Amino acid sequence: MLQSIREYTQGWIAGIVISVIILSFALWGIHSYFATGGDNQVVAVVDGVDINKDQLVFAYQRIRRQVQNQANHELLKNDAALRKQALKSVIDIEVLKQASMAQGFYVSDDQIDIYLQNMSEFQDDGQFSVDRFNRVLASSMLDTSGFLELIKTTLLIDQPKLGIVFSSFALPDETMYTVSLINQERQVEYLLLPIDIFIGRAESAGAVDIKKYYQDHINEFMQPERVSLDYIELSMADLKKNEKVTESILHRYYQENLNNYTQPKRWKLVDIVIPITTKSEQENAKNKALKAMQALKTGESYQKVVKQYGEGQLESGVWLSLNQVPSHLQHIVPTLDKAGTVSKPFRSKNAYIIVMAVDVREPSVMPYGEVKDRVKQTYLRQKSEEKFLELREQLANTAYEHPESLKAAAETVNLPIKQTELFSKDNASNGISEFANVRKVAFSEEVMVLRNNSDVIQLDPSRFVVIRVKSHVRSAAMPISSVSSQIEKIIKRKRADALIAKFTKSLTTQLNAGVNFSALTESEKFKWKDLGFIGRYTNDVDPAILDLAFRIPQPNKLPTYGSVQLPDGSFVIALVKAVRDGKIANKNQYKIFAEQVQNSDGLLEYELYRQSQIKAASIKVYDQ
Repeated sequence: MLQSIREYTQGWIAGIVISVIILSFALWGIHSYFATGGDNQVVAVVDGVDINKDQLVFAYQRIRRQVQNQANHELLKNDAALRKQALKSVIDIEVLKQASMAQGFYVSDDQIDIYLQNMSEFQDDGQFSVDRFNRVLASSMLDTSGFLELIKTTLLIDQPKLGIVFSSFALPDETMYTVSLINQERQVEYLLLPIDIFIGRAESAGAVDIKKYYQDHINEFMQPERVSLDYIELSMADLKKNEKVTESILHRYYQENLNNYTQPKRWKLVDIVIPITTKSEQENAKNKALKAMQALKTGESYQKVVKQYGEGQLESGVWLSLNQVPSHLQHIVPTLDKAGTVSKPFRSKNAYIIVMAVDVREPSVMPYGEVKDRVKQTYLRQKSEEKFLELREQLANTAYEHPESLKAAAETVNLPIKQTELFSKDNASNGISEFANVRKVAFSEEVMVLRNNSDVIQLDPSRFVVIRVKSHVRSAAMPISSVSSQIEKIIKRKRADALIAKFTKSLTTQLNAGVNFSALTESEKFKWKDLGFIGRYTNDVDPAILDLAFRIPQPNKLPTYGSVQLPDGSFVIALVKAVRDGKIANKNQYKIFAEQVQNSDGLLEYELYRQSQIKAASIKVYDQ
């Protein structure tokens, strides 16, 4: 509980938000609850209710997908742990579901409907969307009936949880004790022992030491397995650069695609917007709109009319094509076929609107000379894309039909065979070996062992390659001469680590025995730094030192000491001279602490409830 409060009292807003997150439950495999059909082999029985193999498989698949999304590669390798987690998930849910039902909790169809309609995942513009609902379900492998049952089960399980959490309370003494710990201040001094000093003191490694370390740790000095590649690269950029184009070709392309170089019909528009702020004003606004329209049609100036009846929102000096016109006006603008044309008033959501054409330009074809560069770029892109797709197909087919060499494929697509330097599976050399998917294919059985051409590999949407192994160097130990300096540094660092650890332990022991800390470190020329009184959330102290300071036992009469090793190998020794209990800054902070203690107690009570239900349940698991 202390750790929880420590995490949340920094800028923490009072209150607790406990909601039922259906989609999160689904990710953990609860949908397996409702899968039917297929293999109904029973894998477990919970208080007389069977859990079949299909349910376990669905739970396993969903948990595996979540682990993949989190890129937890270690857990992905442990298939047995994933299956165990999946089985525990469905068993726990069945236990909690039965416990809720036995205690008389109930969820109605109306509650399910209300909850579903208020889920933000299924809303567009604040309204429930059937389309969005179907899309989300499709992506999460759920069907409608299963999902509704899932909502019911989750709401059912959460009722005792919410009841326990919201009915918990914190006594004043409990809150103040928590405050005294969280807002506690400690008078701290610390000593930094830099690793560099001990590296300088460490004995250097001799030839015998280096040889022995090399022999004992030979696996650390293995040259990884490496390959070099022959490859053919198909690049759209190269095709575009090499495409030949003449003036006559471009002119013909321009004539064949005149629609692409036609300026669409355009308007300069003004509008009059007459707001409707209340329902009673609707008729009045409509009458104003009719009068404004009539005034414009009889020649009154736009500036005068808009000032008298409403407000304008369009910029009159801007030419607009239809797709640039605001969407709510697009249905009316095509009817304005010449300058001075005024639309009839039409109703929008909160206003009546009138639109007038200040000027109109009919569609016109842009002269070839004005768009020549655009025509050229469009032509080159289109032709290179067509050729790119054609050559990609030819490259894939020929490389597959002649797997023993890239020569036939290179001749077919008229591209050179390029080479890479040697590289390993985890470390690139140059060129295409920088792409992880290229390295993966290069070390596959099909390419490296069987020595076949690869399939087409995509580097990016406009670059593809086909590869084959040119040379293969097996893993071997690096000669000792090439790693001796590296080994010497390793040995010296290990000796330095041993020296600093021994020195720190000895120093801490003497300090705890009451030896004067200033005199003890004076000969070593190490300087103690006085931090004064600091709190748990002091910002200008190294987090490792701050954590150490609040893990050291409280002093009685003499200071207490502790040590911690920093990531670079250095050590810090800290002493705590005195401790001051934390205090409340104001009533609002007391309220925040009280609520957090209450919430933490409630969550702890619910966890004890959950464990007690699982412990009391009759659960039988069958061997898989």
